[in-house]
Amino acid sequence: MSEEYVAVCPLDEELVSRVLRLAELDLTDADAVEAATGEAGWSDWSQAVQGPAYAETPDVPEATHVTPQGHFVTADGDGALSLPFAYLYTVDGGLLDEDIWDAVPGWSSQEGAWRPEFDAHYATVVQRFTDRLGPPDHDIRRPKYDTRYVSWRLEHNALVVAQGPEPLSYHQFEDAHILLISRTAKDAPFPDAEQLRALLTS
Repeated sequence: MSEEYVAVCPLDEELVSRVLRLAELDLTDADAVEAATGEAGWSDWSQAVQGPAYAETPDVPEATHVTPQGHFVTADGDGALSLPFAYLYTVDGGLLDEDIWDAVPGWSSQEGAWRPEFDAHYATVVQRFTDRLGPPDHDIRRPKYDTRYVSWRLEHNALVVAQGPEPLSYHQFEDAHILLISRTAKDAPFPDAEQLRALLTS
């Protein structure tokens, strides 16, 4: 019998401010990105997960950095930065035979939560960026696949708050995450690829 869960690592105003400062950078400049993440106090992932805080954690996603709040960030100078903040998943002895997220520092999980709770966490983050940036340039929804991309076109980058199938689970689970994507990097990983790139870079 499967058990349903939603896990979340909240975004506070300080982290929103840090993301917006990163959004001002050339994300293809690995040195500038590394300097900014260091200034923000984002730890090197490989060092952080070897520390005592993660000694009792069954598993964590691979990333490049960990925020002080506990988010796992991938920012490797390729023109993009990804920061997941919520997951929707089941524990059923398949891909997951136990709830890993409640043991991860900064994260909490709610058994029995599902779509309404997951959508509410997503909507909270969208509102935080709307309060700072104004209404988004695009709000793209694909209800059939439970995906949504809310995006702002900034001077150098696009900021996307996305939710949908999580690729590392072979699309069995879902995540909600922030994407910062260079508007000029040729190989930057836009969701839905060229269609969304055209909307956000033209």
